[in-house]
Amino acid sequence: YNLGRVMHSVCDGKDVGDTILLIASQIYHGKESIMKNDELRIPIVKLNMAAGMKAMESCRHKTAYSYLKAAWSLLPDDCWGSYYDISLRLNFMMASAANSSCEYDDAELILQRILKEARSTKDKLPSYYLLSQIFQAQGKLADAYGTCSSILSQLGETVPESVTPETVGAMIPETLRMYDQVYGDDWLATKMEGITLHNVVKFYAAMATSAFFFKVSHIAAYLICKVVQLSLQNGVCQHTPLALMQLADIISLDGNNVAISHRIANNAMALSKKFNISDQNAELQLIFFHAVGHLECFHSGIQRLRGCFESALSSGNANMGFLCVQQLILFSIISGGKELTSLLKEIDYYLHLLQTYKSEMTRRFLLNSRETVSMLIDKGEATSIEAQECPGADTEPGNVILNMFYFHRAFQSYWLGFSERCCHFAQKCAVAFPKPGRLYGTQVRFYHGLNLLDMLKKKTNALRRKEVDEVIALMKIAASHADSNIRNKLELLEA
Repeated sequence: YNLGRVMHSVCDGKDVGDTILLIASQIYHGKESIMKNDELRIPIVKLNMAAGMKAMESCRHKTAYSYLKAAWSLLPDDCWGSYYDISLRLNFMMASAANSSCEYDDAELILQRILKEARSTKDKLPSYYLLSQIFQAQGKLADAYGTCSSILSQLGETVPESVTPETVGAMIPETLRMYDQVYGDDWLATKMEGITLHNVVKFYAAMATSAFFFKVSHIAAYLICKVVQLSLQNGVCQHTPLALMQLADIISLDGNNVAISHRIANNAMALSKKFNISDQNAELQLIFFHAVGHLECFHSGIQRLRGCFESALSSGNANMGFLCVQQLILFSIISGGKELTSLLKEIDYYLHLLQTYKSEMTRRFLLNSRETVSMLIDKGEATSIEAQECPGADTEPGNVILNMFYFHRAFQSYWLGFSERCCHFAQKCAVAFPKPGRLYGTQVRFYHGLNLLDMLKKKTNALRRKEVDEVIALMKIAASHADSNIRNKLELLEA
């Protein structure tokens, strides 16, 4: 304790690097003495906060959490009244460190304490946003969605309880027209003003992400169009690149807009470099490859996504990192670029990590992928595991979790020789991906076409022959956008 006090007196006010962690640790040995000295207590609280911040800057989140908890233990019982600003800042730092350490229950309790004690909506907003991210990581998508909706209402936004596909069908071309009219050097140089507007854009984007995973696609599309229009009308901010990338994703569903989607996605990536938003990079790359990744080299995409996983994990955004993992695993399955037993080991490695990182949503996706690889190896006879994924009762028809379940079932059924089952799940996928703009729909369409041709060899059927022709017509559109990845599949069907 005394050694720490001496070191602190010498180094106070100086940047001493990691030495600040040693100083804080030494002084904390004298906690009883500190608690009796009101003049010393707050400076030592600030010292531990500085140590926690230093640890967070170097991605040592558990270490940061321990120093921040030490700081909290030194504050008096009435700290929210006597030291409000310090208490607010310290608690949010603790929640962030706990979240980055995947201590989600601790983080949620701390955030609830902030929401109870904070004096204004402005002071609560960062906590509400982080809480929505924690809900999403835990797979509590409805809670994440509801949290964002509630805050947007408090910020003066009218969030409809339901939206019709017809409304969204009109909003998308309107948003694209605005984009073509506004996007340019003048708009890129216009900075969005007002903290409230920044928060509105931020919460709309987060709400759209939650909607994407568990609601029908036009709900997410409505929210994305809303946030993009706000940015086009008011200028750019650090949340604009993500909003534009989300726009590229929803319009890629339409096979006629793939080129436009690719252009918007590339513009979003270029715009992101103008802001210090490294914490968003994994999400930007994930959506880029989900929307237009099939237009580029699969191997390159896999490498970039693996890099995003590693950077997201080190920066504390485990949930988004594992979503990148799920995307690269899907690319590996579709491209056949990795030997199956090696791919299975890689998936098992990620599932093992998820025992620590606790991202329930990505665990569900990875279990689907694992089952597919296991079926391809030996029909699951020796490589299957007890944990299986199936669509839950909380999912609405048309949502991503359900659609990916159908994708894997169609894929498995074809390779296992279950023709009728393959047709069943391929038709389910056709509802989710009716146009040839999305990789997963194109891939299932290809296997569905092969399956129908196999069935026609056994028994002639005019309806199936017509369906094959429809598949080939859609594959031609897909190949016109992604020639290197789709052309060979089209030629095989035509042959």
